[in-house]
Amino acid sequence: MSHGGASLDFPSIAQNDKTRESSELESDVPNNIQSQMIHGQNCIWSGESSVCSKKLKHYPAFIRDGTTVAVHSFALIKGEEENQHIGYVEDLYEDYSGHKMVKVRWFNSSEEVGGIPSHEVMITPHVEVVSAECIGGLATVLTPKHYQQCLAVVSQDFSDGVYMCSRQIKNNKVSSFPLCKLRGYSNQTIFSILNPPVIPQIPLSSPSNKEVPSSFEQKLKGVDDGRCCFGAGEEIEVLSCDSGLRGCWHRCKILKAKKKHLKVVYVDVEHVDGLGNIEEWIAACRVADPDKLGMRYLGRHTIRPWAPSCSNACFSIGDAVDAWWCNAWWEGVVVATPILAIDTFCVYFPGENRFEDCEKKNLRCSKDWVGNKWLEIQPKPNIDILNLQTTVDTQALASSQKEEAPAK
Repeated sequence: MSHGGASLDFPSIAQNDKTRESSELESDVPNNIQSQMIHGQNCIWSGESSVCSKKLKHYPAFIRDGTTVAVHSFALIKGEEENQHIGYVEDLYEDYSGHKMVKVRWFNSSEEVGGIPSHEVMITPHVEVVSAECIGGLATVLTPKHYQQCLAVVSQDFSDGVYMCSRQIKNNKVSSFPLCKLRGYSNQTIFSILNPPVIPQIPLSSPSNKEVPSSFEQKLKGVDDGRCCFGAGEEIEVLSCDSGLRGCWHRCKILKAKKKHLKVVYVDVEHVDGLGNIEEWIAACRVADPDKLGMRYLGRHTIRPWAPSCSNACFSIGDAVDAWWCNAWWEGVVVATPILAIDTFCVYFPGENRFEDCEKKNLRCSKDWVGNKWLEIQPKPNIDILNLQTTVDTQALASSQKEEAPAK
C-alpha cells in the first residue's frame, strides 16, 4: 500500500465508486447507537444507512473487535510489512459487490517526509478508498497544544500512539493547518481525560494602565454576558488561540449570528479536500489572552472588523505590524529593517515565538479594535532583540533535545 506522494496513482475503485463527500453527512455518530446493525465478515455496520445518487449505501460507523470507527475519526490503516499509516475517515459505504469500503484522507509521517519529528504527521489532499479490513483501529491526532497536554497526563506507553499535526502538504508546499477545525476532532477519546485551560477574564485596561474609553465598556459588556456585537453579513477578523496559530487574525464573513455564537466562513482557509472554505461556529464575545510583549490592549476581543490597510507606511524597529503569512494576518513587531534597497523586514511573532522575513508589501500597521474604533499601538523601539533570539534558540534546542532523547 502506498499513499501521500505527489505521483500517487489511486486505485480505480477510488475513481469509479465516487463516494458522497463527508459534508453531506448530517452529524457524527452519537455515543449510544440505537439503530439497525448489519453484519459482515469481520466487522459490522453501525447506524442507519442512507443511499446516495450512485445507489450506494453509506453508514455513519462500523464496529470491529469492539472498536467503533466512525466517519470523521482518525484511523490506523494497515500497510505492507506490518507498517501502519494514519488516515482521516471521510466516508463509509458498501460497494456494488457488498464490500465494506472506507474513504480516507492520508497523513504523511516522518517516513514519507524527512526532517520532521517522529510523532508529527502532516495532512495531505490525497484521498484513497480502502477496504474496511485494512483498518487496524483508531488513531489519536492532536494539535500541538493538546499534544503537550496529553504528554502531561498519560503514560509513555500510551503517548507512543499519539500524533501531532499542525501543518499540511498541498501543491508540494507546506503550510499551517487548523486541525481542530476538522469535524470529529473533539470527539476523540483522549479529550475525556484532558482538561483544557480556562481563558482568564482580563480587566479592561490598556498597556499603559490608562482607562479604556467608557464607550468600550458600554458596547462590549459581552465580556461578561457574551452578547453578540456583530451581525450576519458583516466581515470580521478572528484571532486564533490554537497552538501553532497563536496571534494570527483570519478574515471571515458572518453567515449566522446568535446571542452568544456566530457561524462564520473563513475567507482564506479552504478544506484540505478542496470542498470550499471552512465554516464553523465561534464564540461571539471572547477576551484575548495578553501578549507576552505587553504592547496590546488588555481586554480586547478576539473578534473585530476587517482591519484597514495602510499604504506607503514606513516601518521602524519596534513598530507593531501585522504580517500576511500562511493565509492570515500575524501580529508581530519589527526587529530589523531592510539593508540597501531590499524591502524585507525581520518580524518577530510573539504568539508563536518565531522570526520571519517579510516583504514590505505583506505588512500593515497593527492596531487594536477598542471602543468601536481603531487605536494606535505604541511602538517598542528599545525591544531586546538579543533576548528574543535567546528564547527562540532555547525553545528550538529544547525541542531538538526532546526528539533526540532515548525512550525510557
